[in-house]
Amino acid sequence: MKALTRTATLLAAIVAVSALAGASAQAAERCRTAEECKGPLPQICMRCKDGKDACAHWACVRHRCVIETCPRQYQRS
Repeated sequence: MKALTRTATLLAAIVAVSALAGASAQAAERCRTAEECKGPLPQICMRCKDGKDACAHWACVRHRCVIETCPRQYQRS
């Protein structure tokens, strides 16, 4: 449980830093698909609620590029 909390905290920190770093560039360009999103990804993987493992990848959520590991419906809370 402690390792999961540490991983979730690390992921949240990575997402926050990447959002701050790319906020001005992303504000000008809005995405329609994840293929339009570019940039470095953290080397992190985790087990999702559906039991499958997933690694960090780009996703286009509400026309904004975000880094996610598990698809939104399978994120652990």
